[in-house]
Amino acid sequence: MPSNPAPGRAPLTPGADFHQRMIPVTRQPRRLWFRVHKTGTPAVAFGKFPHHRFSHPHCPFPLLYLGATPQTCLWEYFGDEVFHGQRVISAAKWGGCRLSQVLVPDLKVCAVSQERTRDAMSVDRASLMAADLNIPQAWGLAVQEHPAAFEAIQYSSRFLDQSCLVLFDRDGLSAKLRETRLGCLADLDAAVDWLEERKTALV
Repeated sequence: MPSNPAPGRAPLTPGADFHQRMIPVTRQPRRLWFRVHKTGTPAVAFGKFPHHRFSHPHCPFPLLYLGATPQTCLWEYFGDEVFHGQRVISAAKWGGCRLSQVLVPDLKVCAVSQERTRDAMSVDRASLMAADLNIPQAWGLAVQEHPAAFEAIQYSSRFLDQSCLVLFDRDGLSAKLRETRLGCLADLDAAVDWLEERKTALV
């Protein structure tokens, strides 16, 4: 430990030699993932949006974010409102969303939730979860451009210790996904239970 630590730490960004680094390739077996999305839109809808964690505007491939469980997706979609809004969520926003499951094939992923991967990348968890999204988005771009040809990034939710997955639509991946709509949030016991457990009101 430094004797006089600085009051803040500069976030880490990809080095100029990142494309030359041997980043571990992790196999993510075929499995079901989940997604909360707006009613009237498909669950499988890739895109690049400035408010998404790894979606750098210059990424060569659009992205799709998924969660390991329905609870993971609910936290990722509504967690900020729960914590910053005194345990309230917009009733209109809640009512306009549904939950779907997505069957994802075997993938080559960059598992930044694993210590060995972060060590090879020279990045810490704080930089990947930085509030300034320019930082994790720079890592998202670097991973997409790496010669290992990763198909996704597997990372941990910032709200709970569960996995999230962001897919890259490269080599026709979107056509290999299979979605099943599970229903509107208001009609799903898992979603209603999540609200009750958080003691969160719809307003």
